[in-house]
Amino acid sequence: MIKLFTPVLLLMLLMVGGCKKNPNKTDLPYGFGWNGTDDPTKVPQSINSINFAAGATYPASASIVSKFPPIGNQGQYGTCVAWAVGYGVKTAIHGMDKGFNATQLASSANQFSPKDLFTALPDSKKGADCNGADFTDALDIILNRGIATMQTVPYTGLGSCTQSTLQSSWTTEANNYKIKNYRRINLTVNEIKSYISTNVPIVCGAKLADNFMQWNSDDVLSSNTSFDQVGQHAYHALAIAGYDDAKGPNGAFEIINSWGENWGNAGRIWVDYNFFINTFCFGGNVFIATNSDGGPTPPAPDPVSNGYVDLAPWAFTDVNTYNLSYPTERYIEFNVYNIGDQTASSSTGWALYYLYYNAYNSDDYGFLIVDAADNSISPGTQYTDGNGVVHFNANIGAGDDLANTMFSSSFISQYYYVPNNVSGYYYLVLIADPLNVITENDETNNLFYTTNQYPITFMNGVGKREMPAKPISEFRLKNSMQPVAANLRIHPFVTAVNQTNPNAYSPDEIKDMIKIEKKTGRWQSKLNSFISMHPQNALTSKMKSKPISDNK
Repeated sequence: MIKLFTPVLLLMLLMVGGCKKNPNKTDLPYGFGWNGTDDPTKVPQSINSINFAAGATYPASASIVSKFPPIGNQGQYGTCVAWAVGYGVKTAIHGMDKGFNATQLASSANQFSPKDLFTALPDSKKGADCNGADFTDALDIILNRGIATMQTVPYTGLGSCTQSTLQSSWTTEANNYKIKNYRRINLTVNEIKSYISTNVPIVCGAKLADNFMQWNSDDVLSSNTSFDQVGQHAYHALAIAGYDDAKGPNGAFEIINSWGENWGNAGRIWVDYNFFINTFCFGGNVFIATNSDGGPTPPAPDPVSNGYVDLAPWAFTDVNTYNLSYPTERYIEFNVYNIGDQTASSSTGWALYYLYYNAYNSDDYGFLIVDAADNSISPGTQYTDGNGVVHFNANIGAGDDLANTMFSSSFISQYYYVPNNVSGYYYLVLIADPLNVITENDETNNLFYTTNQYPITFMNGVGKREMPAKPISEFRLKNSMQPVAANLRIHPFVTAVNQTNPNAYSPDEIKDMIKIEKKTGRWQSKLNSFISMHPQNALTSKMKSKPISDNK
């Protein structure tokens, strides 16, 4: 059974039936509301999704229906996304964090308002007269602005739902109720089971047929009928809140809807596993979220605690060498500082890894540089093994650094090569002690993003930087910040999460990904294949104390 890295909230399976009122079908008793234009490939995949082995087993049944508020009713408005994401999932994950019981979940003070969420959406992102939205737009609102409670913004008097009708008191309260991030998951039976069985709700977009509209039993929905009543674009948002292997011939998921208790089985429906995966859930729009209630930023770890090592990597320069024989060859100048008050010993086997990883899929990663402490060799020496891994023996004293210990220098330089098959959006990050073999007081500064806070667009291993409101330029780092203790403890290169891209993978997620990969054995497999990605690594992987090339 999987342990999630934080109390993640599986956003209700948003089955959206064209999240609009369906202007061509005015006789329909219920509203839909999903526009169906999300691009799930631009949502980071949950790091836990790499940990699902084909042979993993899960309980035969599980339910988190009791973690949700009472069934709601969106009426004929196209607000299903706001109901599934805001009222359903956000209420559930917040309630689980607070330990709310059924009575507390029934209180409007502990429920979140679909009216507030829908109204807060940019008018360009929703249809007129409260008709239609997308998951990612709604999730971004809760991520950045938050969502107000039903007590403050009841689902009455919707009016036009334009942003101009937002009240300042709604936004003030919304700032206290946010999510930390949201993630895409894989549309498989086992993966959905893994989240539900660990109390994580899920949202998914669905395409509805006529038989769904009239459902009124505890039976299992296993096929579509006609689309005569609903039309061909009946996209709807729903939440997955349970599963049962014994329900129906193949097992079924229990779905929560927003059409009131008179629809379906008291507002819910069972959907056959196979039908759900292959037909019902539409376009791979399956998401979870992690709760965060906003408020003031918690204080950073105490940097002056005694009895700890504190390793902080730092990069000064990272540039292309313009080697015509190896166009993906690059050059980096870096160092690793120990700003703790204890020695970082080579006997621990700590390492420095330089990784690349896909901005939207942490499963797509690889090694660029691997330097590993090794006290089996002579102090102050190094050697490169057959996998391109540099072994070094250097004990870094309190207040000292790796370059000074090894070379009496202020930096270390190395060549590295980006694999030719790297194409897409990627981050590059130096990580000191990625496997946590050293106990540190503050591990938030173990990462240094040479790509800064924006992913780099790579094509066949060659990177271009794309930053908001700036022209596309060559990817290169020239860091003018000084590696003094205050900067080493906290600096902008320590994370990829920022105001422009708040849903990026956090440092904790990347470190958790490494732990998962180490546990499954994939980490060692990738490390073993490090040299095969670029044979030139075997020739050039070596620490040096002066520039390797004049092409900096």
